[in-house]
Amino acid sequence: MTNQFARSDPYRGFADVSPLTGSEWVAQQLPGVMLIKAFNAMFATHMAPDPRHQDGNQVVFLAGDDESAKTPFTRLLTEFGFAPVDLGALREGGALMQLGGPLSGKHFLFQG
Repeated sequence: MTNQFARSDPYRGFADVSPLTGSEWVAQQLPGVMLIKAFNAMFATHMAPDPRHQDGNQVVFLAGDDESAKTPFTRLLTEFGFAPVDLGALREGGALMQLGGPLSGKHFLFQG
């Protein structure tokens, strides 16, 4: 999970890492690391309880540039009871999840 806080205590807005997403910036700082952005769209209070609900499983969005890393990670999420949804690469998927993105702070149950 990465958030582009300029300062978090007290909160001081976003750090500008343009033209990159926050996840792409972190990946650039860690050459050779296979980075997957996940759990960033949901609040911590939704991660702690059992992700399996009567009406479906808690969705976890993920994004990453390395498919070979995402495959086992997705399996692990499923084993934990989550419903993983792959949003693609860090550029597109990461932008959807990061602070201010359309999926930031949204919670979904997969019914299927």
